[in-house]
Amino acid sequence: MATLKSLVLVGMMGTGKSTIGKEVAKKLKIEFIDTDMLIEDEANMTITEIFKQNGEKYFRELEEKTFLKIKNDKEKIISVGGGAFINEFIRKKILKEYLSIWLNMDEDLIINRIKRNSKKRPMVDPNNIEKSIKNLKKARDPIYKLANYEINCNLNSKNKIIEKIIDFYEKNNN
Repeated sequence: MATLKSLVLVGMMGTGKSTIGKEVAKKLKIEFIDTDMLIEDEANMTITEIFKQNGEKYFRELEEKTFLKIKNDKEKIISVGGGAFINEFIRKKILKEYLSIWLNMDEDLIINRIKRNSKKRPMVDPNNIEKSIKNLKKARDPIYKLANYEINCNLNSKNKIIEKIIDFYEKNNN
């Protein structure tokens, strides 16, 4: 029997990677890992605090170290931060050893979601959320496109997205 692969959810902040990832893992009865939560636990501070105190470069180093610590010994669902897949080393590891799904969403929907909670988003200028999201999305989308599969989250309900992820996961693990 082939080795089962874990699944990594990639995409912009605010697309639901953590929320959806938890639900998918629950339905599949497998472990869920949120790399941002692991980073916060290990650093004993929030991502926003890490950015403020140590800067983005330090955070990206922590992000890489944290991802590399995840053992690919059993199937699991992993949600990575919006910038993790942009890291070439992390991306190559994901594409080689995991299944990956890009949760893609229109920037207007992301902006509306982020507006409710921009203080927890250190990559977003709270005085110009729209410009921040548009610039990040423009820079990152060509890289997110490298994922194994893409789900357009605009037109689909949360349950439909979960269904599509489970369907993709099961087809690729049999």
